[in-house]
Amino acid sequence: MHAKPHHESKLESAAATVTEWRAKIRTLNDNIAKAKATAAVSIRARQENVLAASLGDIAAKENLATVLEDDRRADRELESLRLALPLATSKLTEAEATHRAAEAEWRKAEVERLARARVAAAAAIDSAFAEFSRAWGLFESLGHELIDLASSEAGANTLYLSETVSGVARLVASLPSRPFVEIREKFPFMAVSTHKSLADSERSYWRLPAVETTKAA
Repeated sequence: MHAKPHHESKLESAAATVTEWRAKIRTLNDNIAKAKATAAVSIRARQENVLAASLGDIAAKENLATVLEDDRRADRELESLRLALPLATSKLTEAEATHRAAEAEWRKAEVERLARARVAAAAAIDSAFAEFSRAWGLFESLGHELIDLASSEAGANTLYLSETVSGVARLVASLPSRPFVEIREKFPFMAVSTHKSLADSERSYWRLPAVETTKAA
């Protein structure tokens, strides 16, 4: 099992921390709401017992004492929760900032990874072009020999033969539509036969360092 790249693991860890603090803040808000509800119940309970307790009702006095103790406990809890909420919110802000930084770092690493893969694909295209050039050289050379032989026949139309035997038209017709049709339509003005490596162009475009080659001893 392959280990995850450092940047991906760091991003996942930062995202998990954000999720954790958001959950904690939800819990704090829920507990604050419960504490407020408890305080509201306590107020009603005091109202129900305060008159009778003031008139000497023993049971009402006991109930009022219990209510007041619960009220004080709820007030202390509510105060603690209200103090904790901004602290938790600050932690969430820090976690979100860390997540944004980790995301930017991951995105940069991912762009470089994909760009390097694209350079490798471009190198494969360069190799295919080089192989094509070799094959085309042979194809063209054989065409010249065929034209020489065909032109020797009596009544041969040399101009017609040179245009048809060369095979350029058949080559154009055999090219795959992608990307050659798009190249013809979108970039008719661009110079051809610059002999510039596509891999080098891609590497330069994405600002990747050049690949060092080891010289033979």
